[in-house]
Amino acid sequence: MMKRRSILGAVVFAAVAVPAAAEARVVDLHLGANAGGMYGWGTTANTPDFFHQAAGPGFGFEAGLKLLIFDASVNFLQIVKNGGLDGTLIQFLIGTDVELPAGSTKLPNGQSVNVVHIGAQAGGALGTGAPVMLPITNDQLADKGFVSRFWIGYEYYLNDFMAVGAQGIFGYHYFWGAQAINETAGHSSGYHLMALANFTFHFGF
Repeated sequence: MMKRRSILGAVVFAAVAVPAAAEARVVDLHLGANAGGMYGWGTTANTPDFFHQAAGPGFGFEAGLKLLIFDASVNFLQIVKNGGLDGTLIQFLIGTDVELPAGSTKLPNGQSVNVVHIGAQAGGALGTGAPVMLPITNDQLADKGFVSRFWIGYEYYLNDFMAVGAQGIFGYHYFWGAQAINETAGHSSGYHLMALANFTFHFGF
């Protein structure tokens, strides 16, 4: 039964992803600015959760490289509190981003003007309790660990290279603190939500 479900799932994914990938860019180098908010909560008793403590509005950027439906990206979010800069979240993610055309309006290159994104990614993350100073050193970190996320978004292409949009994100995280990984008393896990508006440059073919 499990094998049948796995095969069925693969068939459904292929039915959705292959036509979408055929219309989307084969290679897409994307760089964008974003702004929105973040909220999270922990499930580990007596351990402060980074996403809960750092929750609030913020702004940042995302840079990545996408090959068909496979995407690797770096995300930076600067949290703003009490009129000043607060903590930061830096994520290094890899996963999938399936583009689904919405409507019949096309760009000169054949791509849809309106695009719905559905993605799933996982990777590593660094969290700080204050604005970062480059280069980032371990003493600046409040937390580090594993993150995963499922997201859905929408993009409207202004032309072949620029798009505006928004995305909603639901994720899971497991952080082990900024210092020794084997100090399990400082480990925390939980879930987080993000809502971001984006302005993105796309380069590729």
